[in-house]
Amino acid sequence: MSVYAPYLRELTGPGGRFELAEVSIRGVRQLGFVDQPDHLSFLIGVGQEHGDREFLVQGATRYTYAAAMERALLLARGLVQRFGLEGGDRIAILGSNAPDWVVSFWAITAMDGVAVPFNAWWTAEELAFGIADSETRVVLCDARRAGAAIEAGMAADRVVVWGEGEIPSGALRLGDVLADQPHDHGTRRDTDEPAGLFYTSGTTGRPKASANSHRNIIANLMNAAAVFGAIGKHNKASNQSDSPPSQSGARDKHRTQDIDLTVIPLFHTTALMSTMIPYVYAGHKLVFMPPGRFDPHEAARVIEAEQVTRFGGVPTIVARIIDEQAYVDRDFSSVKAISYGGAPCAPALLRRIEHVFPGLKGRVIQGYGLTETSPLLTLNVGDDYHDHPNSVGVAVPTTELRIADPEGNALPVGATGEIWAKGSNIISGYWNRPDVNAEAFVDGYFRTGDIGYLDDLGFLYITDRAKDVVIRGGENIYCVEVENVLIAHPKVVDVAVIGVPHEELGEEVKAVVVVEHERASLAGELEEFAREHLASFKVPSQWEFRTDMLPRNASGKVLKPTLRDGHSAVFAVGEESDSAL
Repeated sequence: MSVYAPYLRELTGPGGRFELAEVSIRGVRQLGFVDQPDHLSFLIGVGQEHGDREFLVQGATRYTYAAAMERALLLARGLVQRFGLEGGDRIAILGSNAPDWVVSFWAITAMDGVAVPFNAWWTAEELAFGIADSETRVVLCDARRAGAAIEAGMAADRVVVWGEGEIPSGALRLGDVLADQPHDHGTRRDTDEPAGLFYTSGTTGRPKASANSHRNIIANLMNAAAVFGAIGKHNKASNQSDSPPSQSGARDKHRTQDIDLTVIPLFHTTALMSTMIPYVYAGHKLVFMPPGRFDPHEAARVIEAEQVTRFGGVPTIVARIIDEQAYVDRDFSSVKAISYGGAPCAPALLRRIEHVFPGLKGRVIQGYGLTETSPLLTLNVGDDYHDHPNSVGVAVPTTELRIADPEGNALPVGATGEIWAKGSNIISGYWNRPDVNAEAFVDGYFRTGDIGYLDDLGFLYITDRAKDVVIRGGENIYCVEVENVLIAHPKVVDVAVIGVPHEELGEEVKAVVVVEHERASLAGELEEFAREHLASFKVPSQWEFRTDMLPRNASGKVLKPTLRDGHSAVFAVGEESDSAL
């Protein structure tokens, strides 16, 4: 078992600060916390209590907690007054990480709306689907995305823009929408109603929205707080002077403020629910890099200048800082923890971190989860991670894991099968997708689509993915979505999209294309065609052309393992997209 298990049992047992009990969520019995706030808006009051503590930093822009929460409440009232918004209305957030991205989220929460954080790299075509599917009433965005929001179908006078830069005619500046008085919290929707809709690509090619409720998101916060509280108790009992890694969620006004370099986009649940929200609870600080492509040397400069105590997000970020030796001649003595999740991580990375940053031994964090699980399912932290580097850790308090065979039967310890998960941190279903819900949720369990096993100590190991998905730098790319675009090109006879290994990104996208006559020049043409319909990170970077048909089984399904085993990219085109990675 985890070395922290005895302390976690104390915290989650009868009378403990994070006492657990069975709760009924839409008729399903699950584990939840006995004393859990009902609505995310409670964190606005917590943030106000932090007062003049610095909260959000990006270059010269610096917001204290008091200033950020006041701005959020003024925006909330402005949204209600100007647009007639009501509780339950969907309001989109579209942009790179920025202080006003966070302000927008808390404004939507304050007015009891449903935040819809769209992927900032989506095309107008992808945005159009999300806006229509969610019935978005207003879009809050940065200047760079305002035009795309209007092209996607939003009326210009319902596009509210933060930050500098020219904006389309008719669009509004965020500052002009702020009311004269802060919003007065009114009646709250049920704790099991959605607080946010988070779009993920689907195995059918049609994006679907994970409907994460207030209960789900707050349970994730409390799971993290309980785990890191147990680590603190273990360290104290072991006479370890170091405080537990960031994300603890411990509310202590006298505690030293942790500072996170938040590189992973806030529209991902990892950054939003497992960093920003716990940081508000604990009174910590978020630092954002300038918008644009990730630069490890600029990241190192910011780490030194802002005295960052924690960074990471996905393994790619940590690996690039090490690979490009961006830490050389920089003072990283403030860094107390490195964390990552959202993508496969080789145990070798842990060894490299401990070699480059020997002071971090025992303070490296790996998490595993999905958008649908809000997001944490397991954590591997500190001594546990050092002792079990191949594992993604043990289940967080509210999560029950099952390793299932194809019929859904539970498998014994050590047996490999699909990972199913159940708990109050896990959504009850996708937005308006009863067809998908019937397949994804069985007997109260969510089918993750990942393959793995549990050892006799309760540590989870992931061995494969059941879903046809590529994880590029933490971004999930469903192959069928890319295939559906490429097959529409008149020169493409057939196509299969696969993931192939990449040193920095984990995987990159490769398209195996069947054409009548093999030709190199088609790679550039197909890439341009794909960019018209797909976000840049989904566009294949490797292309293989063939005139013979793709290998298929008796039922006609493409044998992608065969393609992966023998992959040899014929063409690699294009430049790295302008993204966080």
